[in-house]
Amino acid sequence: MNKASWIKIISTHKKKCDLIISISKDIRYTGVFNEYGRTIAGKIRPGLKPIFSPNSVREEFFAVASIIRLRQKTAKGLGELEYILINHKKVNILLFSHNNITYYITVSSNVIPTSTLITKIKKIIAQR
Repeated sequence: MNKASWIKIISTHKKKCDLIISISKDIRYTGVFNEYGRTIAGKIRPGLKPIFSPNSVREEFFAVASIIRLRQKTAKGLGELEYILINHKKVNILLFSHNNITYYITVSSNVIPTSTLITKIKKIIAQR
């Protein structure tokens, strides 16, 4: 992949991160990474303190990318993965995988993501 193509991919995903984070004040962070957990783009809501250190983010993204790859192996029997919701005490995490790219979205812990929110996020991710 040449540099111009890579810059275009990063720009596209940055714009999508901006759109996703603008959907709701409850969305804390939106990040995008490839099938190996390498960060492509990300956006944290201004004024919020990051939960993870940069090293922890790399480890988290690598672990999630591994889970996504394993889940894809069962897609034939179960159907395509729609999304994954992980509940933690400090934050809820929504994961969407599309074309070997994963969107990692954190939502305030006191908010359970609704089907409306999930649908809006999926539409943004599917845009070209």
